[in-house]
Amino acid sequence: MKPYGLRNNETIRSVAGKSKAHFLLIVLVSVFPGFLEGFDGSLFQFGAPYVVQSIHGSPAMLGILATGYAAGIALFSMVGGFLFDKFSVKYTILLSVAVFSVFTLVSGYAGNLPLLIVARLLVGMGVGMFQPAIIAFLGDLFPEMRGRSVSIFTIIYGGGIFAAPYIISPFLPHFHVPFVVSAALSAISLVLFYLFIPKTYKKAEKHEIGFKGIFNRNIVVLSMLILFFGVTLFGYLGYYSQYLLKVLSLSPGQAAAISSMGGLGGMITAFPLGMLADKIGRKQIVRLSGFLVLIGSVGIFSVGDHIIALFIFTFIFGIGFGYAGFIAALGQDCVKGHLAGRVTGWLFLLYNLGSIIGGPVFALFIPFGFSKAGIITLGISSLLTFMLSFMIQNVSKSSIESGVSSETV
Repeated sequence: MKPYGLRNNETIRSVAGKSKAHFLLIVLVSVFPGFLEGFDGSLFQFGAPYVVQSIHGSPAMLGILATGYAAGIALFSMVGGFLFDKFSVKYTILLSVAVFSVFTLVSGYAGNLPLLIVARLLVGMGVGMFQPAIIAFLGDLFPEMRGRSVSIFTIIYGGGIFAAPYIISPFLPHFHVPFVVSAALSAISLVLFYLFIPKTYKKAEKHEIGFKGIFNRNIVVLSMLILFFGVTLFGYLGYYSQYLLKVLSLSPGQAAAISSMGGLGGMITAFPLGMLADKIGRKQIVRLSGFLVLIGSVGIFSVGDHIIALFIFTFIFGIGFGYAGFIAALGQDCVKGHLAGRVTGWLFLLYNLGSIIGGPVFALFIPFGFSKAGIITLGISSLLTFMLSFMIQNVSKSSIESGVSSETV
């Protein structure tokens, strides 16, 4: 019997609708690239001080590399969203994961700074294409389950963040092998996606490409929220391992365990938060997640080398890893079904523009002290995110479209 991905008469929605097992199969294969994103990002975050040292770079290069990675994501976020709406989601994700696979490997073997910057830029390009495409796909698959569907991406993404420090820390100061693991996992993802995901997403009415119908009050507010969250997250991703290893002088094992708490926080809490979002409304969960990010952001840079407190506040910060996904799901609630990909791409574009800013802003304040730089960069941006969430208007359940109509896309 042919795998579903090789059948011409099946769509992703038709396979997912056959049973709960089929739905789970489609979702798990689809979110596997999210594990790769979290794994590579955490791998490079944790290993970056040693990678930069191996090419005789300065600590300031950490921010540049994080910015290059974020720039690649930002440049292609809208591409992923548009391709979701107008092209095969299967081939969009296959292409982007293939690019990711090659350059995550190059990241571990780059022998000079220019090649390393290019590698991180192109890893970001791959993430930039598959990240919004997968979030849009999960949110649009069954709109009434957006919170739960998108939360699965956060769980898998958190799993990658959780696993990476434990994979790389035994090898340090050497770091090449874990990037081979990242490339191998990417190859597995390509095979699974090719075999099990049909090339046609759903039957839907065709629409012109454009931004008409995307912008309303909620989308404007969500755009500001996700922009500031990008600053917060990439300030954290760019410098937290440096803070633990070099500033607090923790051992690689201690730093790995603390860093992994961020991924664990996302893994454990994402699905319960997604269920709550579907039951009580995504606005409330966006606000709660923003508050937890604020507490975690201030906490991790306020407790010095107090190990237990670092574990707790990193875990709390990690609960907010699903924040961008919940914002995207809420954004999809606020527009018509055929705009799911474009609004997701737009929101992730702004998220990654914020990510570009996060590293350099953190670096700007390092002369005042690492802890102060963290509190200023992460604290202020997360506070703005939380405060702006009170401007979101309610979205009625009747306005959330099923997105099902009648023509193949």
